[in-house]
Amino acid sequence: MSAAKRVFVVGGSGFLGQAICLLSRHGAPAIDASMRGSIGQHILQNIEWIKGDALKPDTYRAQLEGCTAVVHSVGALMENDYKRFVRLGSSSSASTKQTTYENANRDTALEVARVARETESVRAFAFISATDFMPFLDHRYIATKREVEAELMAHAQEMRPVILRPGFMYSGSRPVTLPLAAGVEAFRNLFNKTPVGCVLKNTPFAKAAHVALRREIVANAVINSLEDPSVSGVLSIDDIVRISTGKQLES
Repeated sequence: MSAAKRVFVVGGSGFLGQAICLLSRHGAPAIDASMRGSIGQHILQNIEWIKGDALKPDTYRAQLEGCTAVVHSVGALMENDYKRFVRLGSSSSASTKQTTYENANRDTALEVARVARETESVRAFAFISATDFMPFLDHRYIATKREVEAELMAHAQEMRPVILRPGFMYSGSRPVTLPLAAGVEAFRNLFNKTPVGCVLKNTPFAKAAHVALRREIVANAVINSLEDPSVSGVLSIDDIVRISTGKQLES
């Protein structure tokens, strides 16, 4: 990314957000506006950090000025905010689920996108959505993501939407994700290359037969997509791999 460009990362201290900041810092400073503040500053020394609340524009509006792109990488199940929300009450209560999915996945993204559209310098908005890959997960997880997607697409003429739908993400920086990724890949191979796929294709388990992605692949796809004005709309797992690596995903 050229030095003239500047990226505003909401959730830059999170699992994927840190990887995005690590890539973008080589050419442009990124800004963390996650609700958790500046976790990880000691790791990402060349990033300008702010402690902001995505739902309170006054805590970050000034830092948006001059930014050419915004990345929203905050969401339940992908960031530690999920644990914080759950701790507010019973994880099985309807009110907790609503707070988690509606606030973390939808409301933060819609508010930041609204403010970004009002900022003259911002040209593109990257939203980390998700593929519907988890059987039996509360429907709000995907539903709230899709609501954001629809709103971003509705304003595509004002601000270029880049909507990434990864599946399970893993990284050596978070060791617990490695065996989970191996399990995801094993199930994918079992589903695609054995009769098991025929048995399970009409069950909720079929949606789990997706490739797991290293978080760096997703982060690189974000940066490359923001650099390329021809990239717009929803990006599937295959699209993410192609844009990130220049290669087609192997079946």
